[in-house]
Amino acid sequence: MEKKYFLTIDRGQSEIKAAFYTVNAEVVCLESRRCQPIRSLKPGWAEQDMELMWEQAAAAVRELFCKSGISPEEVAAVSFSGQGGGNFLVSQDGEAVYPGVLSMDSRHEEVMDHFETQKEAEIPRTAAFMLWLKEKEPEVFKKVRWILGSKDWIRYRLTGKANADMSDPPAPVDLDTGEYLTKCLETAGIAECITMLPPLVYASEICGAVTEEAAELTGLAAGTPVAAGAHDMIACSIGSGGNKQGHLAVIMGTLGINIAVLDAAARLPAVQVPGESFLFGGITREIKTVTTSIGSGCNTMNWLLDLMFSGEEQEAKEKGVSVFELLEKRLAEKKESSIVFQPYLLGTFYNSSARAGILGMTSHTTKEDILLALFQGICITMCIEIRRLEVRTQKFREIWMTGGGSQSNIWGQMFADVLKRPVHIGKDRETGCRGAAICAGVALGYYTLQDGFPEPVREKTYYPREEKAAWYEEQLKLYQEAYDMSVDFWNRQKEL
Repeated sequence: MEKKYFLTIDRGQSEIKAAFYTVNAEVVCLESRRCQPIRSLKPGWAEQDMELMWEQAAAAVRELFCKSGISPEEVAAVSFSGQGGGNFLVSQDGEAVYPGVLSMDSRHEEVMDHFETQKEAEIPRTAAFMLWLKEKEPEVFKKVRWILGSKDWIRYRLTGKANADMSDPPAPVDLDTGEYLTKCLETAGIAECITMLPPLVYASEICGAVTEEAAELTGLAAGTPVAAGAHDMIACSIGSGGNKQGHLAVIMGTLGINIAVLDAAARLPAVQVPGESFLFGGITREIKTVTTSIGSGCNTMNWLLDLMFSGEEQEAKEKGVSVFELLEKRLAEKKESSIVFQPYLLGTFYNSSARAGILGMTSHTTKEDILLALFQGICITMCIEIRRLEVRTQKFREIWMTGGGSQSNIWGQMFADVLKRPVHIGKDRETGCRGAAICAGVALGYYTLQDGFPEPVREKTYYPREEKAAWYEEQLKLYQEAYDMSVDFWNRQKEL
């Protein structure tokens, strides 16, 4: 039977998706379901049951087969995208030895703060958690054979093989040599973790095949090739056309994230340091990606909607429309807001002391004014990061917006106005799943970097309005000044 489809599994924090794509990276059918609730046994902890994670993934795949009518023999390969930065620990026997620890878990911060203070080492979050585990639960630490990411755990259950891809490794990686940088583990006193690091592969490499046991649970055919797949951020970049230098993906999801594609010769720090960016491996050895994030996006927008617009959320539900659609109609007649809304509810990735704030309100300010100011605040602070990124790397030739916030006409037009360049929205909104499908296609030789990947279909393009340029230029300056003036205040406030 002809192999006509790629199966992709996108493992997020709150939702898991399984989808079929054609070999031309066109979506055929998608199944999504909510993940288990996040468990927080203590403040700052964020865990999920690893066995249940696998069961939910397998169930989503089974349902996808039923829903689509596609035969297991028609599947050419399986691939993945998944939330990065967590710890999913596996024993020598292939069993979970601890609950899956999500990237939002903060129990490692005491360890991180120690090393930042002592200047002894730049220790990544994943390794910091392992140091915490060694000190707090040494018996569990001794059982660990592999440190995996969320998608790596699902792939491990499918194939029985442990791997990490270059876009989401459990320790720093030299992207030029493709090898782990282990000095920070030795300095931190967890040299034992070096042997727990799984073999590295690129996102577009085949790293196993579906086992007989996994086939019975998922409905897949045993022996189906399995590609590594990528960190969900990188998969979104790939899915929105990020296979060439000069491409920028603006991901308006839970966090506001910018991802730029560089060539293999790019030289940037491999480890996150204050004020710098994250450098990741791309789909192949020839591509690197660099990301920045303000740590705020739809999470902050949802917070404000819950706080001030619960009535509108109910009204939208009764009318069968999204609350965004309802509120955007109200905001359409408003002019730009002069209010400065600093959106840092959770701090930023380079300043955990940063906090949200609203500057410039008067007695005439309405909740709609505050909402519009938040739209602007998230957009402008992300654009400040984009400009910094361009200074350090290159001019971006093509800008795509993806994520749930890409459905917002206000944000789409606003980004185009602030950046003074067209901003494209793709027809396939599940760009993480699409990126995973492209990884599978490259792995099997359906397309190459040299010949190009299937281009995403544009649903909409927002063009910059010249009459808005000067106003937004002043806003960029105001927001930067507000941030600079707030740093000392935030630091002092943190000590109270």
